[in-house]
Amino acid sequence: MPVRIPRSSPFTTQFLVIGALMQREIQTKFGAYQLGFIWFFIQPLLGVLVMGILLGPFIGRSAPAMPYSFFLLNGFMLLGLFTAPMTVGMRALQSNQGLLVFPGVRPLDPYIARFVLEFVTTIFVFGIFCAIAMWMGIWISLDQLDVLLYCFLVTWMIGCGFGLIFGVAAAYFSEVEQIVPVLQRPLMFISCVIHPAYTLPYSAKEVLLKNPLVHTIELSRHALFPLYHLDGVNLLYPTVFAVAVLAAGLILFRGHSHYLMQR
Repeated sequence: MPVRIPRSSPFTTQFLVIGALMQREIQTKFGAYQLGFIWFFIQPLLGVLVMGILLGPFIGRSAPAMPYSFFLLNGFMLLGLFTAPMTVGMRALQSNQGLLVFPGVRPLDPYIARFVLEFVTTIFVFGIFCAIAMWMGIWISLDQLDVLLYCFLVTWMIGCGFGLIFGVAAAYFSEVEQIVPVLQRPLMFISCVIHPAYTLPYSAKEVLLKNPLVHTIELSRHALFPLYHLDGVNLLYPTVFAVAVLAAGLILFRGHSHYLMQR
């Protein structure tokens, strides 16, 4: 017999609070640009256009199993899914400080709202890109959608974990907001966003495989294009990494939640 959740249960209350916070974030985020939601399509396309023109003639030949434009797009979307929670997490409480006076709003709710919004937006935009690519005649496999979604989920979880960690750190040291964007810049090169992992020398590949994003990005490409060559990547390592980082972020946030509420 199914268990009925009362309308006034804590679960229902938190669900409604997070939904309201997400609606507020949507209005704030999309209203910041004149193009609104369309900007989320233009931003990755600009990266693909620039990098495709600069590197396409050279690196594109090393990934013959899939169009280099889609190769880049896939990498940029997953990289953005990792970096976005880190960026929005640093100002989640500060931007919603006035709402924390309401008894139904918990300190973690603004983080959950921002993190979930980034995940849903990225999945929706990437799905639209895949549909357009298939309409244009690009063959994309749909047999491993579970692997593809899992790669996106694990990447997002890692970003959420770091988002919580840097969110707490930024509450104590404002310089963190300046340091994190600098740390994110090399990720495009060390996460195999613009080049396949299997084309690298063995010594360089062994180092880059310590980066869990290399595993999720490469496996997501293989999920869409099964002929794409994989070398040394797996789902276990990024999964364990995601659980560990997310657990560390939650523990750190819980331990400092009183200070964060008093800021």
